[in-house]
Amino acid sequence: MIQFPNIASIYNEYMDTLYSYALHLGFDEQTAMDAIHDVFYKLCTHHSSLNEINNLKSYLFRSLRNRLIDIKRINRENTTHFIGTDNEQEVLPFQLHVTIEDKLIMEEDVEEIRQKVENVLSRLTDRQREIVYLRYIKEQSYEEIAEIMQISVAACRNLISKSIARLKESSLTIALLLLVIN
Repeated sequence: MIQFPNIASIYNEYMDTLYSYALHLGFDEQTAMDAIHDVFYKLCTHHSSLNEINNLKSYLFRSLRNRLIDIKRINRENTTHFIGTDNEQEVLPFQLHVTIEDKLIMEEDVEEIRQKVENVLSRLTDRQREIVYLRYIKEQSYEEIAEIMQISVAACRNLISKSIARLKESSLTIALLLLVIN
């Protein structure tokens, strides 16, 4: 097993990435921070189990995702968009927002590009947007994504393939799409 640094250094290393992931899953800033703190509280109280974790980053992403699903279930009466039963995967609305780098701003009409990219991203399902984010923005391996999203590696590869195929249908290049989303 891997030897891990102390909890504080783990928190400092992964907090921003986890926070960004929670926001992309459609949660507000306070809920995102509460869920992250819940994950790290669990790590602190079950510190001896750290040695049983093979991939810390995937474990943290999966733990955060599961905690956010729990929060969503608790608040279900306030939300009609949440879908899920005991027999199917819980679905969180995954959001990717468009940003434009300064160099690109000088070269292109920002609003036109943003609208085109938003249009292309809107053709993807929530799970497709989430898997594109994890694979190409957070550079997670197929195995890590499968663990985070609690699907098989084969299902992960299939979902990424379908997502890329749908992105290729647009007139925009995939490189441009990945450049402007955050």
